[in-house]
Amino acid sequence: MKNENAQLAGALVGLGGTIYQAMDEIDGFVPCGHPATVVIDGLASLQARLSDEELSKKTESVCGLIDHVSEKRGVPVHSVANVKEFSSSKKELLARLADIACQLQAKKATHQTINAWLYRGLAALEGDGNAAMSMLAEANAIEAAAALV
Repeated sequence: MKNENAQLAGALVGLGGTIYQAMDEIDGFVPCGHPATVVIDGLASLQARLSDEELSKKTESVCGLIDHVSEKRGVPVHSVANVKEFSSSKKELLARLADIACQLQAKKATHQTINAWLYRGLAALEGDGNAAMSMLAEANAIEAAAALV
């Protein structure tokens, strides 16, 4: 993975972790559609052939959204992850997240349950490999659901 893609992926992990913590700590909190669009676009961009400048702009936007969510929801900022150090299971989960995002982006669709799964999946990349394996176990069902959206 080239550096610019790795930076975007790492920022998406931080955003997913920040959003997921807010969802976990605030009863009834469901993010609006904007974060979902940013996450889906960012994940799909990992598989696109974008210029370094385009990737850098997306990374900057994602990092800004991390700060916004933290500020508005009172949760700590989750750090940008170093995806180049990911285990094979984490790399596989990141690829599956990107695949599902590409499906959603192609349909110009979002779905609250799938969005929440994407946030959880990104947050799982912050933890140990077991969290990633648990999310991978759900990936086929989520991918099938995304096909129906």
